[in-house]
Amino acid sequence: MDAEIAELPLPASLEAEGGAAFAEMVAMTNAVTASVLGRSDLAGEPAAELAEARDPYSSVRIALARLDGRIVGRCLAVVPLEEGSRTAEVEVDVLPEARGQGIGSALLAWGAEVAGSAGRQVLQCWPFHRAVVPGEEVLVPPTAAGAVPAADAGARYLSRHGWRLGQVYRVSRIELSEARAATVSTGRAAREAASDYDLLTWTGATPPEHLDDLALLHARMPIDAPQSDLAVDEQEWNADRVLSHDERNSRGGILVVTAAARHRTSGRLVAFSTAYLGTDRSRPADQGDTLVLKEHRGHRLGVLVKAGLHEEIERVSPETPAVVTYNAEENRRMLAVNEAIGFRAVGSVGVWEKRTP
Repeated sequence: MDAEIAELPLPASLEAEGGAAFAEMVAMTNAVTASVLGRSDLAGEPAAELAEARDPYSSVRIALARLDGRIVGRCLAVVPLEEGSRTAEVEVDVLPEARGQGIGSALLAWGAEVAGSAGRQVLQCWPFHRAVVPGEEVLVPPTAAGAVPAADAGARYLSRHGWRLGQVYRVSRIELSEARAATVSTGRAAREAASDYDLLTWTGATPPEHLDDLALLHARMPIDAPQSDLAVDEQEWNADRVLSHDERNSRGGILVVTAAARHRTSGRLVAFSTAYLGTDRSRPADQGDTLVLKEHRGHRLGVLVKAGLHEEIERVSPETPAVVTYNAEENRRMLAVNEAIGFRAVGSVGVWEKRTP
């Protein structure tokens, strides 16, 4: 292997030392995603990626692989800092033309060493996969919902290194203008069904009166969302963490749009959905978390908050053409919500896991 692999200390900003390398790395990972999905509109923005990497609730380290000075691969190792956490995220990307030289294996070993030194026994990653071609051999997760091509480059690479496919997420996209009529009609029907709830929307930072409720909703995401048989760490959320989350998005040039359902009797927020809009508003918004607390399901609150969210996106950013979202294939409840509004599948993400002694 002729590649040079070295850690990139997180830069203070894109203008600071290491900032140019960080931006080049983001462009490289965007190229990898585009090579898998055949589309470039899911690309991340360097400022937003850097702001997220500087999350004070996680330890984030990055190694870069260079050939002749050009970045051709990277490993992102993320270790949550919650007490009792067992997992670490280890994501490896290598440009197609640089594969087959041991670069990915070296980067993966580096990430595993970072996780091991932090005492983590479970490694996880979430790579994109190409679409399944009818009749080809596939890998199916324990949920028996969804599949990825066995011949997919990422699937072969991870399988060869002892990882297993634990879950498949569907990547779905909705064209806002084309689905506007369906969004309005389904939203109206949801408001009628959810007569004991109010729809609230806001852009930017979370209003102070909703910080505690948003913290609870964020904390419930890993618990209430389908997780197959994967290891799941509980997350500690409070008002300060919500404020930190909002501040990082603002620093990264991301506008957060939120829709929430408030239970009239208790006055508490019991469902929410968020979207992240980058500085380039001609590209799709990234759908973030959507959750309805288990004890409030059955009132069409998922439709209520998603339809309300899309209407709010069109109001604050009419140039945003679409929204992209990610849902576990076994989460039929949320997939049905998406399909009713107008989402259509455009790809998949595999959730892979490797447990170490």
